[in-house]
Amino acid sequence: CLPAATPGPVPVSFEDVAVYFSPEEWAALAEWQRELYWDVIKENYALVASLGEAPCPSL
Repeated sequence: CLPAATPGPVPVSFEDVAVYFSPEEWAALAEWQRELYWDVIKENYALVASLGEAPCPSL
């Protein structure tokens, strides 16, 4: 068995949690999927921003 490691702070950026679609993929999404995407992206950004100062992404 390996000893348990103590995790240290790991910097997280918005880019680490962002998901991007190509124009073709975006066009294939249903409207409800696009709305869900924006809701999740905004929530992810708020969570990352709560960890420290975060630059405003160009959404």
